[in-house]
Amino acid sequence: MTILPTPLTIEWRDGAVPLPRVLRVCGGGNAARVLTQRLGICSGIRVEYAEASEAEVVFDIDATLGAEAYRLDVDRRIHISAGDERGAGWAVQTLLQLLPPEVHGPGPMELESLRVPRVLIADGPRFSWRGSMLDVARHFMPVEGVLRHLDAMAMHKLNVLHLHLTDDQGWRLPVAAYPLLTEVGGWRPGTVLGHQPPPDDNDCDDVAEHDGRPHGGSYTVEDIHTIVAHADLLGITVVPEIDMPGHMEAAIAAYPWLGACDHVQHPRTCFGVSEHVLALSERTVDFCTTVLDQAMELFPGSPIHVGGDECPSREWLTDESSRATMEAIGAVDGPSAQAWFERRICQHVLDAGRRVIAWDEVLDGGVPEGTTVMVWRETDAIARAATLGHDVIAAPAEHTYFDYAQLSTPEHPLAIGGPRTLEEVSGLHTVFDALDPTLAERVLGGQFQLWSEYLRTPERVEFFAWPRGSSVAQQLWTGNAEGVGSVTDLTDHLQRLTAAGINWCRHDQ
Repeated sequence: MTILPTPLTIEWRDGAVPLPRVLRVCGGGNAARVLTQRLGICSGIRVEYAEASEAEVVFDIDATLGAEAYRLDVDRRIHISAGDERGAGWAVQTLLQLLPPEVHGPGPMELESLRVPRVLIADGPRFSWRGSMLDVARHFMPVEGVLRHLDAMAMHKLNVLHLHLTDDQGWRLPVAAYPLLTEVGGWRPGTVLGHQPPPDDNDCDDVAEHDGRPHGGSYTVEDIHTIVAHADLLGITVVPEIDMPGHMEAAIAAYPWLGACDHVQHPRTCFGVSEHVLALSERTVDFCTTVLDQAMELFPGSPIHVGGDECPSREWLTDESSRATMEAIGAVDGPSAQAWFERRICQHVLDAGRRVIAWDEVLDGGVPEGTTVMVWRETDAIARAATLGHDVIAAPAEHTYFDYAQLSTPEHPLAIGGPRTLEEVSGLHTVFDALDPTLAERVLGGQFQLWSEYLRTPERVEFFAWPRGSSVAQQLWTGNAEGVGSVTDLTDHLQRLTAAGINWCRHDQ
């Protein structure tokens, strides 16, 4: 039997423990609730809470085990000790993997098939940040799709969902002070036909033709509460990203005074890097801090991602208000002007007592102290950021950008490029292995990215995410890629994904 991610130690014993129709559980909190829901769905097993002396499943907290660590002891009964509530949740995910794959599906299952092998497992993660980025801005994903993605993440012990909520193509975050962000910025009149054409001199503007099908949507406050609550149940933190000062065409369409130009009429109908960015002004900064305050309220306690990537500065040099600001702050070029903006924005989040994250472009002009740097462009920037004293999250495109095709077959759905094979993805751990140990201490972990230019539906997201996401999960939990280098290696685990109804990419086997 294969457990994924692979536990630190496994001691198999003879025999198995059958699960009764009424399972008595002591303790466990959210972890016990997850176990209750899954067993109830697949088999109709009912859970009752009982004293430890009478329970078949006993949870307790042992702080000596460390964050997210657990010990799962299956003998006469099932005993789960965990360093914290998250660790208990990961123990439940391991417990479910000890059962037949069908436990992850809708059922029904015969009660006789639910027998847990006697085993002693001690386990804990190498990295504290094990994430998936989901772009819901370029193509809106309904709440149900986000919840399904959270469920799949939990199966893999991934603990951070990075939600990319705003971009040129759409704005999905409700902001009470600026209702037009979702009413106007949440909808575009169409989407580029087929693949994004190569850049040209007019690449800053929309393509001349699109499919003419309005696309959009946004989350309500209640929707976000639903997503956050489900993530909390599973031990996952939801990190909102409001990308700024670039990638802001949707916001500028809603409130034109935000822009450094007067060309934006609606959210962008094509992709690529837009030249249309926020103007540099106190009024714009006030807008951004208001939006960030709303995000911090809707996602309590979570880190806040402020983007900072791919922000051309050409329009700042022609926009009157931006030029005046640059003169006042002594900025001589785009990077120094953006550095002023990033200092203001990042400090606002830090002053609120929250972790602030930005893409690695902020290193170019001087990243604000205390900012966590998410590295996507070149792996050398991981060491560079760590040397400067910043915490780092690894998201290198060459290993973690899953908008690239999984396979090179002509039948593969349209992708931004590729292929990015399972073998290439399985090299992520080498990025960590190459770091000097003193710098490696600054690396919180990593994540894979699901940019949605060509991922229009939750089903398409799943096709691009798995099984490559399984490989990333293994590497971030264990620090190695053992057992995830090929589809054949993953056969046992893929049976679980199939049982769960996940639309994973079938490779030639």
